[in-house]
Amino acid sequence: MTPANYAVWYEYVSGNNIALNDAVDVHLEDSGALSDEESRDLYTRFFDREKDQAALLELRQDLKRILAEVLGFVGTGATASKKSSEKLLSVIDKLKPDMTRDEIHAVTEEVLFEARTAMSSSEILSERLNATMAEMQDMKKDLDDAKREAKTDTLTKLANRKAFDSILEKATKDADSSGIEVSMIFADLDLFKKINDTHGHLVGDQVLKVVAKSLKGAVKGRDLVARYGGEEFAIILLNTSIDNAKKLAENIRSEIAAKRIQRRDNRKSLGNITMSFGVARYFPSEGSESFLQRVDRALYMSKRKGRNTVSEAPPPVI
Repeated sequence: MTPANYAVWYEYVSGNNIALNDAVDVHLEDSGALSDEESRDLYTRFFDREKDQAALLELRQDLKRILAEVLGFVGTGATASKKSSEKLLSVIDKLKPDMTRDEIHAVTEEVLFEARTAMSSSEILSERLNATMAEMQDMKKDLDDAKREAKTDTLTKLANRKAFDSILEKATKDADSSGIEVSMIFADLDLFKKINDTHGHLVGDQVLKVVAKSLKGAVKGRDLVARYGGEEFAIILLNTSIDNAKKLAENIRSEIAAKRIQRRDNRKSLGNITMSFGVARYFPSEGSESFLQRVDRALYMSKRKGRNTVSEAPPPVI
């Protein structure tokens, strides 16, 4: 009984999250159980947002601190400048036509002193602002890196679930407004748990990387390949008909099935690696959730047909 297990199973029993239920059902069909690692993976995919929130809070606090420092530097500089101006004005008031050499010398010394003080204050302010600018640049880079990492799967370097959801929402809205064809492929490694159980999770990770590279190499730059979660992958195809999407899925399926992946440590073959595929085309105004559910169920149709095949999703029920 862990928080992750509790959250996953509570949500599963409630039936409110169809995508989670389907993901759990696949694990149950394959092995009849859900391991702790699989449960943690599902929890990360569907529930874990605290890490992002903590990172954003830290960035906001850093930004607030830096802005306060900048205001302090500027205020200090303004105060010093005002004092120098007042001092120089008072020195100017001392200038008279009948001043002696010593008086002129004394006034000159005061002016030089104030000038040096002003320049020194200006240099200090400049140094502080330059240091702050450098810190702001570092912070911007960290923020850019965080944004990129937040949308990238760390293992496969593909887009992650968060990026996939965002692109899917945009693609379906564009299809509603412009009528462009959008198709989607869902793919799942067959009996992946057996690979992990037989060879270990490091070898399983190696397989995921190989598959990710094949998927990425099979599509055009405008299309999105994402690791949906665990051993599941998704491809969003823009301006692509359902027939072409099915051909692409079949090409990927045969390419993966033809691969002979070996362990890096002992060169032992992992045997046949296969994937099951679901394919669907988007129907105008059906919405991203319906689209996602249909392609997901097409994938499970392939699983029930015996795996290592491609199934097309039926149209939505209007």
